Amino acid sequence: RRLHLRLVFGRDDEVAEWTSRHLGMAIHPPYTAIGVEGLNGEPCGGAVFHDWNGSNIEITICGPGAMKRGVVRAAFHYVFIQIGANRLTAKTKRGNKLMCRMLPKFGFEFEATLKRYYGAQRENDALVFRLDPITALKWM
Repeated sequence: RRLHLRLVFGRDDEVAEWTSRHLGMAIHPPYTAIGVEGLNGEPCGGAVFHDWNGSNIEITICGPGAMKRGVVRAAFHYVFIQIGANRLTAKTKRGNKLMCRMLPKFGFEFEATLKRYYGAQRENDALVFRLDPITALKWM
């Protein structure tokens, strides 16, 4: 069964709050967000862009709708075309096996491990992935 989704723009605070609540972590402004809604208008995903330093921006992704091709394409366009970033960074818990498999499928490369980033246990280490604009081009 195919899931019909709609991208949501211009509701950054709402999408960031939904994403924060579902991940159980704070995302602090300033940020920009792309939300994902089902046809019933209920949120089912979010991609929040934060910690922009003029070259790198970080993405926090949540929800089953957030890793669909259209969302990925819109996210990469925003990061590499609209703001002209040189890289996109994503961090995930080592224990988040789904995201650890999905990020490389979208061109992200493993870069580093941040020990005890999300908690004391090994599964709470943060795995850092990066994406460069050349690799992202195949998705745009």
